[in-house]
Amino acid sequence: MQTSHTPSFLTPTRLLAALLGSGALFAGPAHAMNGAQLGGYGIKNAGMGGASIALPLDASAAVNNPAGMAFVPQSFAINVLVFNGQSTANTPAVQDFGLPAQTFNDNTTVSAPEGGANWVISPTMTAGISLSASGAGVDFGKSLLPIPGYSKVQASQKVAEIIPSITWKVQPNLALGMSVNFATQQLNSQGLVVLTPTGPAEIPGYGTQTANGIGARLGVLWQASPELSLGATYKFKTNMSQLGDYAKDILAYSDGKIDIPSEYGLGLAWKVSSTVTMAADYLLIEYGGVKVNQDPAGQGWKDQQVLRLGASWELDPSWTLRGGVSTNTRQIESDRAKPNITSPAVSNLAITAGATFKLDKTSDLSFSLEGNPTTTLDGTGSSAGYSITGNRVTVVRLGYQRSF
Repeated sequence: MQTSHTPSFLTPTRLLAALLGSGALFAGPAHAMNGAQLGGYGIKNAGMGGASIALPLDASAAVNNPAGMAFVPQSFAINVLVFNGQSTANTPAVQDFGLPAQTFNDNTTVSAPEGGANWVISPTMTAGISLSASGAGVDFGKSLLPIPGYSKVQASQKVAEIIPSITWKVQPNLALGMSVNFATQQLNSQGLVVLTPTGPAEIPGYGTQTANGIGARLGVLWQASPELSLGATYKFKTNMSQLGDYAKDILAYSDGKIDIPSEYGLGLAWKVSSTVTMAADYLLIEYGGVKVNQDPAGQGWKDQQVLRLGASWELDPSWTLRGGVSTNTRQIESDRAKPNITSPAVSNLAITAGATFKLDKTSDLSFSLEGNPTTTLDGTGSSAGYSITGNRVTVVRLGYQRSF
């Protein structure tokens, strides 16, 4: 049996236990590609611009489309993600209070695990579990205003999702999938300032507050022919619990909650030849449907459309090479630059590459790289004089997959 060749320290159960118990799951990315989300999930799909809804490649598939797990072998995947984001925010002078224009720089490097495991229960059913992380935030290293006694600006929102899934093959080429999202969220904010008629005032910080929520995903994947696959998925909005004392001020409008938005996506994969596969996704993330983004004085993220394109090439029996591109409609409008300087998620283009090396018939090592070119959002209207620049965002993944 194949399981007899799996070292005891690499069993799927032990790997998942280590991931689920790891505080590193909260080391989520800051100022990511698609709002608070990464450009792609799963190391192999991430190398293809994130295109994944109709192309499941490993046990991370439920993050992208739970039905994809029906076409993933009994296996586990364990990846390490390293994220580096550099950004700049500029604020104008406030002459009424004698405050100068300022520039703030952020250089954040964080890491997180991702992956999952999949079990084939019968020829028509599978059960699995996948992991994902997301987030946004900055650490400017200095106070928002050059006034003694004010706290240094730090702001972060991190989300970890544990996603058990089950699939059913209605036909050998048609699968339905559903999953549950167990989400845990952390918010930490300090050093934020508001201007009052009597002068600037610092908003209190309450340290790290945690919230939990449960949501669901549905998906379908149809292998229309040996060359063409079509997929669709829907993620319901996850209603989160209250983030402690932040309900008193910065989250008063949304009753202290930051819900995880609903989203839906469509995808296709086309096997151009025996060695080349192309894939494309369309995704709509409904940030505008979350109450915190409806706050007139808040960040005001709107719905975001995402297009992901990718290709893979089986160079030889050992090596597969991948590449892709992802673009989006920015979820931050120019007149909301001011309230978004602490969540500089302005990247709207990602270029990706990746590779897999087969160690043997049951295991492989993979690598992927995502780079986001520099982009700037200049404020207008009430945000005139403010600007946010995503100087560089780089995501590197290393991963191991094994069938068992």
